[in-house]
Amino acid sequence: MKEAQPVNPIFTCLLGCLWCAALWLLPAGDCAADLQVLAGDELARISGSGGLSIGVQDAAVFMHTAAFTYVDSDTGNALTLEGLTLSNGAGRPAGFSTGGVDVDGDGLAMPLTIDVMTYDDPALSVYGKAVVALKAMDWLQAAHLHAEFLRFCGQDLGSLDIGVIQRPSFYWLLGAHDSGIDIEYGARIDIDTLRLTYNTNAEHCALNGIHFGAQDSGAPQDPSAWRMDGLFRIGDMAAGHPATMDVGQDADGWVAIHLNLPMAGAIRVENLAWAGTDFGPLAIDGIKVHRLSVRFVP
Repeated sequence: MKEAQPVNPIFTCLLGCLWCAALWLLPAGDCAADLQVLAGDELARISGSGGLSIGVQDAAVFMHTAAFTYVDSDTGNALTLEGLTLSNGAGRPAGFSTGGVDVDGDGLAMPLTIDVMTYDDPALSVYGKAVVALKAMDWLQAAHLHAEFLRFCGQDLGSLDIGVIQRPSFYWLLGAHDSGIDIEYGARIDIDTLRLTYNTNAEHCALNGIHFGAQDSGAPQDPSAWRMDGLFRIGDMAAGHPATMDVGQDADGWVAIHLNLPMAGAIRVENLAWAGTDFGPLAIDGIKVHRLSVRFVP
């Protein structure tokens, strides 16, 4: 399998630029800083003594591309998103801000930060490990993705809408091992709607009010009582269970990309609607995935 006509999402581009800036601008003498051992997503709030702080106020981005296509080079079958548009969902550019607003309610308006740090607790299996930490605990955004046509193996499945996507808090920890990358990612994400409109009568399948976090104590059957807390997490660096990505040759001779994605948290959906029928809320609480292996073979 291989990609054709790739389109990089705007935030992926921003992340890459900021990471490169960190590598160029951080002085060598300030690259090591202490990490305190904290529970769960509290680790994301620890900053090193050397790094970058970046504030963004009302950044506006509008993007449109003709097509994004993923092609099976063996069969020629493809998954295609045509007429892909990034906006705020109301015909205006997507908006991004950080550093001037207290999104997570802790009394602080924190900017996006980039730090290079090491674990200094000998009791941890990751003792001495260096990581790059990118954190945006007060990230405010309004982003909506719309595809005019979703096509699979030449079949038109309808139009696709994802958004408005809000990401009030998130962080990345990035390290390395022998042949790949160690990753921890935590996020508190709200998505207004994930909708597939599959015919000209505007009939659709939609997930409305999607929430990712650590836990929600509200009754599953009553979305009005939901209060999602904490961050949904993929990987756990301090516990010695990072998410990993490796590129190499399998025992069977295939060159492949291997992903291992342990995760923990909760996912709740306020409403599932299909062809005019309301199926009510969905709640998946107490998610604990110790190992999830995915292999991509080009």
